[in-house]
Amino acid sequence: MIEPTQIARIEAIERDAWLDIYAAAPPPIRAAFGIVSRRTDDGALLICRAIDHLQFNRLGYLGVTTPARAETVDAALADFDAAGVKNWIVHAQGAASLNALCAARGLTPHPRTWAKFIRDNRAAPVVTTSLAVREVDAVDGRSFGAAAAQGFGMPPAVGDWLGALAGRPRWRCFVGFDGNTPAAAGALFIDGGCAWLGIGATVGSHRKRGAQSALLAARIDAAITSGCTLLTTETGIPQPGEPAPFYANITRAGFTVAYPRPNLQRV
Repeated sequence: MIEPTQIARIEAIERDAWLDIYAAAPPPIRAAFGIVSRRTDDGALLICRAIDHLQFNRLGYLGVTTPARAETVDAALADFDAAGVKNWIVHAQGAASLNALCAARGLTPHPRTWAKFIRDNRAAPVVTTSLAVREVDAVDGRSFGAAAAQGFGMPPAVGDWLGALAGRPRWRCFVGFDGNTPAAAGALFIDGGCAWLGIGATVGSHRKRGAQSALLAARIDAAITSGCTLLTTETGIPQPGEPAPFYANITRAGFTVAYPRPNLQRV
């Protein structure tokens, strides 16, 4: 059974990575997209008004190290309402105080539960792909952003936002190239001995070519060479009969499920 101290580390690095993703947004994009982010006690509030999707509109990581407070939850829900976003969630990672506060406010389980994965510093499996995977810096950050935005089906401006992560402290960004064309992306956020892997996306025309498995391997090896001993990532738990290529890629890369993390919503 995973220890509470390890859960706290896993949740904290994902929280800090996403807060830094929002902090990296260039001012014009921040204004145009209605981006809001802040620490909320031990958690984080993330809002992006222009992208009405739960990945970009969340209250998470709350109540892990200290009991969740009613005023914190109420302030976050008010901010969701003020922003006008409809698709938002609250991560419910087993914190009794948070669950009680959310239940009292009429929040119910979202159909999609996320799985939090962990692995140690064993070497990544050897994988092959027809793409050329390499790390990019700030000079080539646009390639990372373009592949990520296209892979997620987001507007080009999201590529300008995510491209700002390349070369940023604590970030390492990788791109799978088909010739000179950026076809897939994956990011690594490092804090001490812990690493978070995220922003994994492949352009539709280049899927089923092993891009994400190769990008996972590259990031795992990069985390290990940086001295990390705890690596974590997450994805949605598939419904019965639902295709789940990224879930399968994660498990093949040596990750195991640390715990399921339900999400709550207001219907």
